[in-house]
Amino acid sequence: MELLDEIEKKVQRGKFLLMVEILEGYRSNVHQAVNRIDGSLQMYRSADSSYAKHWEGETRNKYEEITAEIQHIGNKIDQQGDRLINAINKEIRSLLAKCEALR
Repeated sequence: MELLDEIEKKVQRGKFLLMVEILEGYRSNVHQAVNRIDGSLQMYRSADSSYAKHWEGETRNKYEEITAEIQHIGNKIDQQGDRLINAINKEIRSLLAKCEALR
């Protein structure tokens, strides 16, 4: 019976470790997506400082509205990415603790 229990524990640990591996890949994908968006926002800001600083009137006002909205969306993406990564990290820690408990 002890041998069967040991085998079951190893199988369960293997399942948990596989889930950790999947979550680590997912976390990496989230990091990459947020970094790409941040990079795009930096390119936008660079273009903004090069080309839009001379605009005036209604064009400038509308452009400023769009710029503010883009910045707001970028901030929301960063915040959501941080929350998602924190949740993934928490789940990984939980799974690793379960693995350790099965030793």
